[in-house]
Amino acid sequence: MGYMEIALLPKSALRIKGKTAAFALNPQNSVAVNAIMLFDPHAAFESEEAVVLQGAGEYEIGGVKITGSRSDNAVLYSMQIDGMEIVAGPITLLSALQHKLKEHNVVVVNCDETTDASFLTSLAVNAVLFYGDKAAEVAEGFEKEKLQKMTKYSASLGKLPAEMETVLLASSV
Repeated sequence: MGYMEIALLPKSALRIKGKTAAFALNPQNSVAVNAIMLFDPHAAFESEEAVVLQGAGEYEIGGVKITGSRSDNAVLYSMQIDGMEIVAGPITLLSALQHKLKEHNVVVVNCDETTDASFLTSLAVNAVLFYGDKAAEVAEGFEKEKLQKMTKYSASLGKLPAEMETVLLASSV
């Protein structure tokens, strides 16, 4: 049975780690992972240790299948890590592509701007994780009474929550 961990890194970046591979989302500096996934298709980023993804396409890294979907200004990534379906991207792109996306176990939402997040209930089965500069504002409007604050979220396929969890990933919990 697989185990997956999503942890906050400095400067609103994330690390997603499974049994066979680790990924960083939007890091400012190179980090020790198998691949770096950038939401900005025009960002300049180089890494000697990791593969850098920043566009549409299908990839396989460390046994993890990844699909990148791109608009003019952003990229979102769908992946299956240890049996769990995850989608990660900016809230505006998730909103724009919501009708094209299937349900995922975990939805990771980069909130660098505020918008209505109610559409996320149609994308997430088990958990919605908010992070980024405006994450607190967006998450508070989503499900304030059920919002959990943490620096790291862990899950395994057999122990995913039955009811959808709402999590704010923040450095000060």
